[in-house]
Amino acid sequence: MKILIHTQGGSVETFFQDNPDLAARILKEIQSTRVFTGDTITIAGDYSLTTFAASRVNRVDLIAEEDLPVWKYPPDILDVVELCEDEFRERSHLNDPQRLERRRRSKEPGEFARVFVEVEMAGGARIFLAAKIRVGLPVERLQRLRTLFSAAAVHFHMREGGTAILNLKNLVRVTFYPGPDVTPINAWPAHHLSGGDGAGA
Repeated sequence: MKILIHTQGGSVETFFQDNPDLAARILKEIQSTRVFTGDTITIAGDYSLTTFAASRVNRVDLIAEEDLPVWKYPPDILDVVELCEDEFRERSHLNDPQRLERRRRSKEPGEFARVFVEVEMAGGARIFLAAKIRVGLPVERLQRLRTLFSAAAVHFHMREGGTAILNLKNLVRVTFYPGPDVTPINAWPAHHLSGGDGAGA
């Protein structure tokens, strides 16, 4: 198993455990929502002991041959997967603003939808995600997505396999395409120029 620690400063430290029993123990003990709740994250090898300030870690990646833990999402969030930027821009239609889906084009409750999410972390790292959701009642849709990104952490499947856990305490910005059809009452009504909203979204 590999463990990759991504810090705010942009460094990535890689650790490995080749003993299947020890790797299984690590995975069993990890809870995605609690990884960043302590003051530190400590990794002990045979020759070194490394401690990270949890508040300075943006992301932890877990890559293993055996099955990784299956952590739950909030209700109606079915899956979250990572995309590369090119795939994100193509699938969200940011490269073709005329095809951007309007935010207020609602679906019927019970239907499935894809929401594309761009996340910016402290230090400037950007992560591109696609979330599969089951559409709830209009008043619930905004709350579901906001709940997902207002928790202590969110986990997602990585492109090359494995699971990543994102420290949402270091979240700087999150942008949804399309955004929920319910507008927050404190939102400023303006279009996202760099995201193609000038097309009238």
